[in-house]
Amino acid sequence: MVHSTPLGGRSPKHRSRRIAAALALGAAASLVLAACSSSDSATETPASEAPAAEAPAEEAPAAEAPAEEAPAAEAPADAGAIQSIVDQALRTNAIPADSLDPVIQSALTRASEPLSQEQLDLALECWKSMDCEVPGGGDVTVGYISPEVNTWRKVSRMEAILQALTYPEVGRIISVTPEFDLAQMQAGVRSLAADGAQVIVGYNDFGAALAPAFKQAQDGGALVSTFVGPAPDAPPGSITTQVTGDVCAIGVEMAQKAAELVSNKGDIVFFNGTPGNPQGATWNKCAEDELAANFPDVKVVGKYDTGWTLQGAFEAATAMLASGQDPQVVLYDYADPMPQIVKAYEQAGKGSPDMVTWTSNNDLYRVWEENQGTETEFALADTNSINWPARVSVTALMDQIASGTPAPELVIYPLPFVNATAGLYDPNFGADYPGPTLVPGSVMSGMLSGS
Repeated sequence: MVHSTPLGGRSPKHRSRRIAAALALGAAASLVLAACSSSDSATETPASEAPAAEAPAEEAPAAEAPAEEAPAAEAPADAGAIQSIVDQALRTNAIPADSLDPVIQSALTRASEPLSQEQLDLALECWKSMDCEVPGGGDVTVGYISPEVNTWRKVSRMEAILQALTYPEVGRIISVTPEFDLAQMQAGVRSLAADGAQVIVGYNDFGAALAPAFKQAQDGGALVSTFVGPAPDAPPGSITTQVTGDVCAIGVEMAQKAAELVSNKGDIVFFNGTPGNPQGATWNKCAEDELAANFPDVKVVGKYDTGWTLQGAFEAATAMLASGQDPQVVLYDYADPMPQIVKAYEQAGKGSPDMVTWTSNNDLYRVWEENQGTETEFALADTNSINWPARVSVTALMDQIASGTPAPELVIYPLPFVNATAGLYDPNFGADYPGPTLVPGSVMSGMLSGS
C-alpha cells in the first residue's frame, strides 16, 4: 500500500475506540451475510486454495485480550504449520501468527492438525444429520445454531463441526437451523440448552434481542459464543465470547486500498446495505477520516444504498451511471452483489470501476477473471470469506472448559484486503460459493453436491 498506519500501535484512546467500533457493527453485519446467498487438511487437497498475497504486516491488529485468558495448545505445534494455516485463513502471508489474539492462535493451531478420513466422513455425517454421536468421544455436547439461508452459512457450520472434532472431549454435535426469525432462533437456543449442549456457537442475526435466550442457556450451565456479527448491547452474562472484526479499522484499510488503486488521486464511491445501518455508518466515517487525513485528493463522490441484495446493487450502479458520475473505485462491504455492478456497466457499454470489498464470492471471481486481459479489465481487492471465525468460537469455549480460565469477552480478528489473482474462481461450485475456506475439498464437495 501507498500508506499504512500500524493498527496495533495506536494510542490507548484509539484502541478503546476500535473496540467500541467493532461492537457498533451489531446486527448490521448479520444482515449482510443473511442477504448473501477451500481448505486444508493433512489428508485433503483444498477445495480452492488461495494464493498468498502481499499485504503490510501491520494490517493485523494487536491482540485485545491478555495472553493469560487463552490457554496454549495442548501439545507443541509446528510453527510453520500454524503460520501456513494463518496464511490460508487470512489469504495473505504478511500477518505473523504470533500477532493474533491468543484464542485465534489456539483455534488455528488446532485447525492445522490433521483429521483422519474417518473424522472427515464423520464431519459430513454430522453436517447432514443435524445430530450425531462422536465414537469414543467425551461428555461434552456442542450445539450450533444459525438460519441456513445460503452457502456461506452452510460452510460456517462445517467449520465449527470440524473444529469440534479436534477435541476428544466432544461426544455429540447438534445443529439447529431455524428460519430467519427471532422467535424461531430463541426457541432453537432453548432447544439446544434443553438437549444438553454445554457449548453453544451461533451466528447472531438479531443482536441484543437474542440475548435473553442466550442468558437463559448460560444460567443453565451452557457457554455461548457468537461469531462475525456481534451484539454490542447484550447484557453481561448473556454471551461468553464474541468473535468479530474491527469495523473502523476495516474502513481505514478500504480507504488505503482505494488510494493505492487511484495512485492517491481520483474519485470513489461507497456502496452500503440498508439505509442508515450502523456497519455502513462506521466504516464510511472511518474511511472518510483516513482519506481526509492522508489522501486529500481521493474524493468520495457518492454513496448508494443497496439493501445488500443483487437487485439493489444493480439499481444503485444504474443510478450512478445515470447521474454521470465516473468513479475509479467502488467500495462495498459485501462481495456477492458486486457482479451486478459489472453487469450494469456492461449494459451501458462501459468497463467496470475497480472494486474493494469485504468477503469473497465465486461469481465475482468468475466475472473478474473473464474481464482480465480485455479493454474492460478491472482491479479487485477483497478479503477472506470469514467462515473460519466459527472455529474460534468453538475453541474459546472448549478451552475455557478444559482450563477453567474464563474466555475473553471479545476476540477481534484482522480482515486484510488482498489483490485477486487468477485461479480463484472454482467452476465446481455455484455462484454463491464463498471462496477459499479451511474446509477440505472432499468435504466441501460432499456438502455442495448433495452426495
